Amino acid sequence: MTLAAWTDTENATGNFAASTFNTESTGATINWASNTTSPGASLTFAATSMSPTVSHFATLNVRTTAATTVGGTVALSSATATGTLSAVLEYRAVRTPLSSTTCNAAAFTGSPVWIAGGASTWIAASTVPGSPVASSIAAAGAEIRYCFDVRVQTGAASSYQGTTGTVTWLFSATSTS
Repeated sequence: MTLAAWTDTENATGNFAASTFNTESTGATINWASNTTSPGASLTFAATSMSPTVSHFATLNVRTTAATTVGGTVALSSATATGTLSAVLEYRAVRTPLSSTTCNAAAFTGSPVWIAGGASTWIAASTVPGSPVASSIAAAGAEIRYCFDVRVQTGAASSYQGTTGTVTWLFSATSTS
């Protein structure tokens, strides 16, 4: 005796797309660009006649691109200092509460989010904090502003007069989703 049976099958297909996470940066200008190689965004310090303990300020803005689909974090990950003057340069830096905050001495008062140094502490220009401070950044055009305070350290020898130096800070951005 032969039994007949009906059969049927079902298929299921899933489509997948990876998220996108890209950042770009700018100094005081509005020329946003992906600055993945040194020297990166140009910071405007107006520091052509530096003297010991006199602060010079500059802004760095970091944002996610319009095509970014996930948020992430941004953290200062390295600093490279070159030139004779760099041996006596020191800095501190904060994340400002708004991307429109002016970068000046007032940005370092109250309770800012310190990413390097402190209220009365500067660190050598060639160093970063041992525990980087990660700043959250949202997707699609979210912006973070950092304010840098750079100066020649107290007691720098007179032999540094007329010398120059360059500091390049590297910020690493990592998606969190």
